[in-house]
Amino acid sequence: MSLPQDKSAGMFGLRILLLLFLLPIYHAIIHDCNHFLNSVYTIRYCALTNISVTHDAEEVVFRSEYPRPYNFEFYDSRLTEIPRIMFTSFPEMQNLDVSRSQIENINKYTFEHAKELRYLNLSSNQLTVLNDFVFKGCDKLMRLDISNNRIVEVKEKALYDATKIDHLDLSKNELHDLDRDLFSKLNLLTYLSLANNKLSMLHDNLFDNCSMIAYLDLKGNRIHSLSDSFLRSLIYLRTLVIDNNSLTTLKIPPQLTKLFAAENNLTSVYTEDSSKSQLYLLMLSGNNLADIKNITTLESIVILDLSFNPIGPLNLTTFLRLKKLTDLNLEATKLGTLEHGIFAQQSKLRRLDISYNALRVIDITVLTSTPSLEKLFVDGNEIRAINYEHIPELFPNLTYLGLFANAWNCSYLTTLVRNCNRRGISVSPTKAYGEVSHLTNVQGIYCASSDKERILFQPVYHDDDNLDREKDVRLKLMAEKLSATGFDQDSVVELLEMIRLVNTTSNSQLEEVRRIALHTDRNCEVPFASGYQVFIMLILTTILVLNVAFLLYVHYNANARRAIDRMIIFRRGETASVQTHLEDF
Repeated sequence: MSLPQDKSAGMFGLRILLLLFLLPIYHAIIHDCNHFLNSVYTIRYCALTNISVTHDAEEVVFRSEYPRPYNFEFYDSRLTEIPRIMFTSFPEMQNLDVSRSQIENINKYTFEHAKELRYLNLSSNQLTVLNDFVFKGCDKLMRLDISNNRIVEVKEKALYDATKIDHLDLSKNELHDLDRDLFSKLNLLTYLSLANNKLSMLHDNLFDNCSMIAYLDLKGNRIHSLSDSFLRSLIYLRTLVIDNNSLTTLKIPPQLTKLFAAENNLTSVYTEDSSKSQLYLLMLSGNNLADIKNITTLESIVILDLSFNPIGPLNLTTFLRLKKLTDLNLEATKLGTLEHGIFAQQSKLRRLDISYNALRVIDITVLTSTPSLEKLFVDGNEIRAINYEHIPELFPNLTYLGLFANAWNCSYLTTLVRNCNRRGISVSPTKAYGEVSHLTNVQGIYCASSDKERILFQPVYHDDDNLDREKDVRLKLMAEKLSATGFDQDSVVELLEMIRLVNTTSNSQLEEVRRIALHTDRNCEVPFASGYQVFIMLILTTILVLNVAFLLYVHYNANARRAIDRMIIFRRGETASVQTHLEDF
């Protein structure tokens, strides 16, 4: 009689064991990929929304209809830590964006299986420290963005395992100091941003092994000096951004092409040998420069901003050597007059800002030597009249004339504005000087009937509208777009490098052919000279065809890859596993 009871007890125990076995699976949290990118179904893209992972040990499962996506983005998520299971579930992952995900910590083995990861965005999280070897496993990582966190310390060997990084953003953190060996393994680094931290000094040997750096952003720190040896070691440095620091003197290295050094305490800017300088853009607004003799010897400069410096009167030879200038900003530099001949060599000048000086009278004919002028700012002076009748003949390309905050009589200003409007010259203020709608004005330009009623407006510091610094990081944006569209980034970069080498070699060969054509036999007859020209044209045509063929090859491969991806048929069995097969091509 006890047998049935024993049997029922055994069945009950078996059920308990089965329940305990299935319990972990039952509690596993499953997150499915959303493959829509900008409303387009993209099989290699995976968006994960409203994900919450408070500990890496949580039972979390990430699933995708397509078994091999490599571009992942998290939206509106809370990831105290990055779940390691992602890299084992998707071993082909190349791009991972976990920005704004409230990440507080990165474990040592988080990226142990991230063997294919190329781009990692950790910006706008809550990280405070990067420990040693934290990126162990990221053998192919090229771009790392850790900006806008709360990082106070980066350990000496934090980046030791990510030796292929070429783009690193550590801006908007709380860094006070950097270990001298922090970047010692980053031999391929070309872009580095340390902007908006609390750095007061940089070790002279900090970039000894990073000679490839071309773009260095140090703005918004507390740096009071940069040694000559520090800048000299960066032989490929082309753009240096060091706005909003505490520099008093600055020596410009010859390899620089762009220098942004506004809002410092600079009293001296110089170069060792101006004849070797490659600088074509120099931004020095908001400093304490009273003497600019060393600057005006840099003949390569094309864009020069000296605004908000106590420079004072200029002599006739100030800009004599700056024949390439196209953009000159002299706003708020305490100019009293402009003499005839001061811009005698600036025939290429397209933009001139002389606003907010002490100019009571301006004779347009002073600018006779600048026929290419497109924008002229004379705002904020004490000008009462301007000989505008000469504008059409002197400046046929003028499109904008800044007239705000001068001593205009309303009747005179109305006539001046009408004249400009008839000639297609815009006069509406482009700078945010203040609201004038409640005051007497003509097209937003303040005027008064008498000096007693006149209101004074203060100058406004502004960034020039034609100096978009994002142009300096076009390579970064291009690479990200290539990754998002499914191209093999390494192949494309290699192909473009091949094209560049072909063009370089071809240019050398063409120069040799041209030299032979001109010097081997000066007594050759005209038909032979024509033959050389035809030969050169054939070579040029061949180079063009080769370049087009390369680009068509890239385009064909990308289309073929997308076509194959579309032919993958997905089948789900009862166990919810994914099975795939390819149709005949």
